[in-house]
Amino acid sequence: MKKQIALLIALVVAATSVLTAGPVELEPKATAPPTITDDDHWHFNIAVPGWFAFVKGDIGLHGVSSHPNIGFFNDLLTHFTGITTISADVRKGRWGVYGDLLYMSLSEGIYSDGLVKKANLTVDSYIADGEIYYRVLQGPNGWLDARAGARYFNTFDRLGLTSNDSQVNQAAAQLVAAANQDLRDLLERLIHGVLDPDRPSVPFPPLGNDEKLRLLRFIRDARRDPVTAQQRITGILKRELNRGRGLTEYWADPYIGVGGRYNLNKAFYLTGKADVGGFDVGSIITVQGYGGLGYQYNRNIYAELGFRFLYYDYDSDGYLYKVWTYGPQITVGAQF
Repeated sequence: MKKQIALLIALVVAATSVLTAGPVELEPKATAPPTITDDDHWHFNIAVPGWFAFVKGDIGLHGVSSHPNIGFFNDLLTHFTGITTISADVRKGRWGVYGDLLYMSLSEGIYSDGLVKKANLTVDSYIADGEIYYRVLQGPNGWLDARAGARYFNTFDRLGLTSNDSQVNQAAAQLVAAANQDLRDLLERLIHGVLDPDRPSVPFPPLGNDEKLRLLRFIRDARRDPVTAQQRITGILKRELNRGRGLTEYWADPYIGVGGRYNLNKAFYLTGKADVGGFDVGSIITVQGYGGLGYQYNRNIYAELGFRFLYYDYDSDGYLYKVWTYGPQITVGAQF
């Protein structure tokens, strides 16, 4: 009986406590959602893209054009003398700065049994991009950037000649004896076309055509005095066919574009970038595009396999550069 009374007292006390405490809340109170703020940390990205590029188009000088149609594996790979490529990205919050540099040095030797024993072609090219961008959209599935910047292109082309000295005296005699109307055709046959290849194995302008016209002018001047003509032409051939000539052309193009990334899952993603520029500031127009599939190995290391193309339509002061450069690109990079 005492145990029953004690249990009854305990139940009464418990009920009193519940009543005085107020109603029991069966659901938690609603809490305010966290405030979404921009990421204010610094982000760095350094990458090394390997571009297996093909080159096709027209490169002209003073109305004469060469028409390169160059493959990477069967042409460019055998002519590389140097290459450097790197890109870097720095971002804080929604604003970022991006830079990209590609340097290529190519050379080709053209040999002949004619009056010119060897013509050595050298091409050094720089393409540098610099831009700022604003992150318009960002979420767990990826991001989208609006970009604006400028692209700088610089090419140095050099033609180096070596004469076949054993044929100089004989060629001089032929040039003295030729009729005026046959002089140009004779010079073409003596040179064997080595100065102006129509489809060079490196993206080279027709510098040899200018050298040929210069040589023809000197020969015509020397022929005015029949007594000294052969001696003078011999000296002209030895001098002009053992020299080098260089040409530097450069310009900068403003451009606007977009870039972005879409995450397929935790490891794989799609990425792309496109821009258009020129606007007659440097080029008439320039267009660049890139798209690829990426693999995020861990938080810091990634790799991409994609396709990139770059088009220039530039025409200024007698120099024409209307060229497509395109091909697959493999990129390895680090983020931190």
